[in-house]
Amino acid sequence: MFPLLLTLVIGMGTPPADKVPTAESYPLDICAVSGKKLGSMGKAIEVVHEGRQVRFCCQGCVPKFNAEPAKFFKIIDNKIIEVQKASYPLDTCVLSGEKLDDKAKSFVVNNRLVRVCCGGCVKKIKAKVPEKMFMEIDKAIIKAQASKYPLENCVISGEPLGSMGPAKNVVVGNTLVKVCCKGCISKVALDPAKYIQMLKAAPKGDSKGKKKEKPTAKGA
Repeated sequence: MFPLLLTLVIGMGTPPADKVPTAESYPLDICAVSGKKLGSMGKAIEVVHEGRQVRFCCQGCVPKFNAEPAKFFKIIDNKIIEVQKASYPLDTCVLSGEKLDDKAKSFVVNNRLVRVCCGGCVKKIKAKVPEKMFMEIDKAIIKAQASKYPLENCVISGEPLGSMGPAKNVVVGNTLVKVCCKGCISKVALDPAKYIQMLKAAPKGDSKGKKKEKPTAKGA
């Protein structure tokens, strides 16, 4: 299996030299072919196709995907755009810097939503992804989401954030996920949709002073 990419950003600075995975994990909780909930038919099947990770509910869906990858990637991308649009942090084009208006284009790069001002910028990014593009998006995500982060405990270990040094900021699916230590970073990629859902389900503005049960990550 290929390694997965999570973006690790400490504070608002540049990513540290720590070795982190190198590809973006599948951010949805449904099968790319059947649309069924992942885990509903046993352990999800993971495949990397042209550098993108895709997950399926069962082995039977893999050949169906391989027969028509463009068809299923279009479905996947539409769902990713739908899920990630609300949390997209920028109101300017990541390439030109122009203000995003009703003509802005939304598309997916490495399983993540990117928004630009025009079709020309879409073509340029698809031809060559700018080196610092996701760094800019990630910094904006952390700035927008850190102060409203709803949990005080690590989503992997359940330990209080800050109990093992500064919490580690991981951006996955255009969502900030905080973990207690470097050892938990790669575990977020095992089931990113699960941890994103934990954050969505958490009571807003009511995280302080409440001890959370320690969650257990699948495969951790």
